[in-house]
Amino acid sequence: MIRQFTKFGYSTILTSASLTTSYSVIPLTGLASNKKSTSVPDDCFLDSIELELSSVASSDTVTIFLARDSAGKVPVTIEAADATQTVTMSAAAGSTTGGVSYTIGKDYHFDTTVSNTTSGTLYLVAKASAATTVENVHLNWRS
Repeated sequence: MIRQFTKFGYSTILTSASLTTSYSVIPLTGLASNKKSTSVPDDCFLDSIELELSSVASSDTVTIFLARDSAGKVPVTIEAADATQTVTMSAAAGSTTGGVSYTIGKDYHFDTTVSNTTSGTLYLVAKASAATTVENVHLNWRS
């Protein structure tokens, strides 16, 4: 029998976060005040991730990967050539607002043997070519 996805959703950040030229680790989970976001399922397909940024310029780049742990040492995805993108500026939102979007396309399964990990949370590990602020994140998944 073929199992099909029965639930679709996204996980997000609890509050905005600053990015610098060094990696920062940002937890992604459900936001109680946003009924459409929810914790990362323990078993799911990670489809894509979108970052909304402020205080950016059109030449800025962002590099990301996802990790299982809060230290960012156990990657789910890897830092590869396609993990770095140039920010797309938002014409509607103003000259210092933009974003990046990445396709993930990978199965994820929570692993209880990993230290510094929490069921329902994945960790975004990100850096930028210049200081910027991550205003919002949507980690889109199916389970």
